[in-house]
Amino acid sequence: MAVNSHFPLWSAVLLMVATSFSQADIDHRFSGFATVGVAINNNPDLVFRNDVTQDNGAYKNNGFWLNDTRLGLQWQGRWSSEWETTVQVVAKDRFDNTLANSIEWAFIRYRPIDGLDLRLGRLGADAFMLSDFRQVGYTLPWVRPPQDLYGITSLYNFDGFDLTKRFALGDAMLNLKTFYGNSNEKYPTGFDNGQFTKFDFDLFGISGTLEWNEWKLRYSYVEVEVNSDLTKPLRNIWAQIAMQWPPANDLVTGLETEGKQFRYHQIGLNYDSNNWWFQSEYVRINSDLMLVVNGEHAYASLGKRFGSLNLYGLLGYASPREPSLDIPVPVGLPEPFGSQLNYLAQATENRLNGARIKQRSYGVGARWDFTPKMALKVQIDKVYVDQTGSGLWFSTTGTIITGDKKPTVISLAWDMLF
Repeated sequence: MAVNSHFPLWSAVLLMVATSFSQADIDHRFSGFATVGVAINNNPDLVFRNDVTQDNGAYKNNGFWLNDTRLGLQWQGRWSSEWETTVQVVAKDRFDNTLANSIEWAFIRYRPIDGLDLRLGRLGADAFMLSDFRQVGYTLPWVRPPQDLYGITSLYNFDGFDLTKRFALGDAMLNLKTFYGNSNEKYPTGFDNGQFTKFDFDLFGISGTLEWNEWKLRYSYVEVEVNSDLTKPLRNIWAQIAMQWPPANDLVTGLETEGKQFRYHQIGLNYDSNNWWFQSEYVRINSDLMLVVNGEHAYASLGKRFGSLNLYGLLGYASPREPSLDIPVPVGLPEPFGSQLNYLAQATENRLNGARIKQRSYGVGARWDFTPKMALKVQIDKVYVDQTGSGLWFSTTGTIITGDKKPTVISLAWDMLF
């Protein structure tokens, strides 16, 4: 069951919001957040991106400022103790920069009893530990969420519903949530070339968060079903090849995307005693699609606060759980069929292996809360990118990346709330 994309749920919510302004008893709350940032990447061959939705970024010491810079505005209308509306708009650099895509949240919340929330509309996808506030830089100890894990998480929001129940367990609090909806995104396929793949999908998820004193433990499971036929032209070519080379039928089947699923398993741990803090997160991807690689992504960060100064270290890791694709083309085939088959096999390998992510990173940083609701940050990351896993980066020349790369990314950010 797919949500009707011609009249998304957030549109209905906005209509209700407009109507609600005539009610005099609504409690209006306006707030906002902003980040002004710059990233400097010393590598001339790789383009640094926050995540796979960006088609531009820092390279060759050019001091790119659009990776992290953003402005968010939020309105909350509280109608009663049971009903509330929230709308959040975020202006930032994105591949498909339309007003509709800038509306991150637009939902109605209904709370029939304390501890039970039902929300309907455009919602943040509670798939990972930082999902609800990953764009609010001030709430993060780092300049940005760790790229090794959050670089793959293009799922910022969806149109649908979620249901949350809170349980008090002595000194602990348990939050359980389930959600369902639809989302779509345009993914750029190269460095600032205007080309993209449109990806439409339904998602279902559950999450549980246990908070106890200084500790927070979280688990989530998200199942994504693809509605888009992303590989039809390529499959058609291989289907023609299969008439002369039958092993190609396996590729025709394996390249199918519509109706296929991939799944996220996530576990996170946070500790914060005000002086020391630690956070770690692990995500495992299980996929039925050749275009989505089975993989593991993780990070761990440890920090120490000295009054208004926060110093931290950061480790990141990402790796596929399967070897890169190799299409064994037999030798001695008649020409020009042999040459054409070799060219097609190489092009297919490049496309599918281009989605692989294999890297590790080491970073250090500092945050200075120099005044209430404002912070300055600096962060230095050394990233080791394997030539068989550069999926989070773009090539500056549009060609295949050869050899392992070791970019250093220096980031500066000014975060604020208002």
